[in-house]
Amino acid sequence: MNPQEIFEQLNSCILALSKGNIEQKRLGLEKAKTEREYRIKFNQKMLELKAEKCQATLIQALAKSDPEAAELAMKRDIAESAYYTAISASENLRLEIEIKRSQLTWLRTELNNS
Repeated sequence: MNPQEIFEQLNSCILALSKGNIEQKRLGLEKAKTEREYRIKFNQKMLELKAEKCQATLIQALAKSDPEAAELAMKRDIAESAYYTAISASENLRLEIEIKRSQLTWLRTELNNS
């Protein structure tokens, strides 16, 4: 692999990392939004159950099993998973950038020694 190819790959990794950071921010906002929606619905359901004089030990379980709250919990979990997947992708790109930099250093050393 010649240095020019490594530089091109390095530049594409840096570009992908920049795009990934933007995507990670978007996913972080989506994660926070879905968490907020879930908590609002969950707490509303808990208040409804308390107003209906439901047993205190059952309120939390019944609130979680509400179909709308369960749907929002699923969306929250999916958003959280996507967010952490984006973080992992960014970490992988950083590692790839470090590998490319190491390859360039090695090639420079090889050229200086020959």
